[in-house]
Parts: sequence; C-alpha cells; structure tokens
Amino acid sequence: MGVTVAEGIDPRYYTDPEVFARELESIFAHTWQLVGHESQVGSPGQLITARVGNESVIVVNNGGVIGGFYNVCQHRGHKLVAADAATMSSITCPYHAWSYGLDGRLLHARGEEVGELCVPKVQVDSMSGFLFVNLDMDAPSLEETVPGVAAELEAIAPDAAERKLTWRRTHLIHANWKVAVENYNECYHCPNVHKTFTAGVVTPGSYRIAPRGFTIHHTAQGPPPEQSAYTRQADTSEYGAFFTWPASSIQCYPGRVLNTFRWVPLAVDQTLLIREWWFDRTEPTPEQTEVIELDWDTTVSEDFDIMDSVQRGMASRGYQPGPLIVDPSGIAGVHAENAVPHLHGLLLDALGDQ
Repeated sequence: MGVTVAEGIDPRYYTDPEVFARELESIFAHTWQLVGHESQVGSPGQLITARVGNESVIVVNNGGVIGGFYNVCQHRGHKLVAADAATMSSITCPYHAWSYGLDGRLLHARGEEVGELCVPKVQVDSMSGFLFVNLDMDAPSLEETVPGVAAELEAIAPDAAERKLTWRRTHLIHANWKVAVENYNECYHCPNVHKTFTAGVVTPGSYRIAPRGFTIHHTAQGPPPEQSAYTRQADTSEYGAFFTWPASSIQCYPGRVLNTFRWVPLAVDQTLLIREWWFDRTEPTPEQTEVIELDWDTTVSEDFDIMDSVQRGMASRGYQPGPLIVDPSGIAGVHAENAVPHLHGLLLDALGDQ
C-alpha cells in the first residue's frame, strides 16, 4: 500500500494546562456533545444532568418539550440537581431552597421578591433519538454540523430512536482527552492490540475510517455469525461508528448492538470515559450482557494502559512528534491513521493555531 506521512503536533497540546483551558473555551463551549437519549426524558418532568466541558447542564422534558439550561442556581451558584436523572415538577436548590420551573425560570425565593430570574439556556438537539447539547446558543444546528449522519445511523440501526439505556460504566483515563479520541478514531493499532475485536466483531480487511468535516465515519463488516465473538440478536453484519467532534461517538456492532462513547475532559491529563449501551429494555438479557462484558473486558479495557502510557510519553523529554501514516485515498483501513491528522486540523483551527 502506498502511503504518505503527516507530522504530529507539538506534545504541549496534550500536557499544557493553558492549552487545556483554551480548549474548554474555544472548543467545548461551542460544539455539540452527546448527553443521553430522548427515552430518558420521555415523560413530562423527567430530566437528566450531564457534564459538557467544565459545565454541568440539565436536559428536561417540560410539558412535552425537551429543553436545557445550566445546572447552577442563580442565587449563590450551588448545583441545582446532583443526580444523574430524576423526575420533578419543579427544581429546588438544596442550598437555600430557591425554586425554579422546568423552563429554568425562578418561581420563588422563599417568599422574597427578587425580580425575574432565569437560568441561562443551552441548545439541545437530537439525532436518531440521541440528545446533544451545545453551550453556544448561536451555534449551527446538529444536522448542519454533521449532515447526513442520522440517515446513515438509521440505515444500520433503524430503531435507534426507540432504544433505552440498558447499561452504563465509567472509567477515569489518566490521559488528555485528545489521546482518547485519537486512539478511538484509528484502527492502525487494532491488529496488534484488539485480537478479539478483529477476529470476532469485525473483519479487519473491511474496516474503513473516513474523516468528514466534524464527523468521522467508521464502517466494517462482521465475520459470519458462527465466527462472531458474541450471540447476535439480529441477522445483520454491518458495523458502523459515528464520531462527532470533539468527544462523542455513537457506535453499532453487528447485530444492531447500539452503544455510545462520551469522553469528558476533567484536566489536562484526566478524561472520564462514559460507556453506555442502548437496547430495547432497561435490564439486559443474558445475550446482551454477553456482548457488553465482552466489549468492556477486551476492546475497551485493552486501551486503558495504552492511553495512560501515551500521556506519559507526551510529557517525556525524549519524545518528538513522529510521522503519521496516511492513506492518500483519504480513507484509512487498519494500516493507516488518517483521522489523527484530521483531528489535529480541527483542533488547531478551533484554537486559531493554524
């Protein structure tokens, strides 16, 4: 295979707290990030909370309309809702008991007249049932940002909008968020690291990764059902993953096994991975548990030490940015890493460092 090379970026982008602070402002405050699914707020009063960059937000069903606002009391700054999910008719701050409607408007301040107040809103949009938040109220819509992704996702998971949260697990990665999303978006390491994935989930020769604006589309075919590493619940072999810049991905394993990744930046060298699985029920069947545990115990966990090691290497005096292997077609298989320089370009553009 003929390849070209691209140059990596300065390691300070992974280790410098000042760069991390710029990213929170220039990237995470102006981009779409996955926070959950419409099924979690399907009834009036249902809400979820999520971290977007360094902010906490509330997404709530207010009389059948899904909206969102910051998770912060306008009195003295206390978090309004601590739980990941709840059902409420109004929201009362646990600090001084100021109460807010589900639209974020102040209802009462313990009987005092303080004037009209409203918690600042955030944009909420959906894609095939999955909910995304953007802190920037003037940002383009999700469909404008990642056009066509919903149709591509529904082609391999037509019931995505009806799915329910079945399982969630988290892990603290001791690495910069970019180490995590770069690792996810290249399968150059898959034949060497992910033996189960490349033998029983996808056929490595079919794996393709196509960077496209603010999304990166992964496609592959699974092996024949008798060679699958898990019991497929649907007779389909398509694999697809849809990464949305900067830190979210919706993924579908062969057999219409729908799952998501969220990478939440906590510090320059700490990232919270939120891994969720979406089936037709809230408690997994034995077959669903099989694929969930297989994925966590192999593909997901196999990357943890790798990402931590890369972060340490980025801080080493001995590291200089190495060449990146690029397929000149623009689409990578398991022998190229085109998405990594693509992600670098998105980063540098957002920071104004091109």
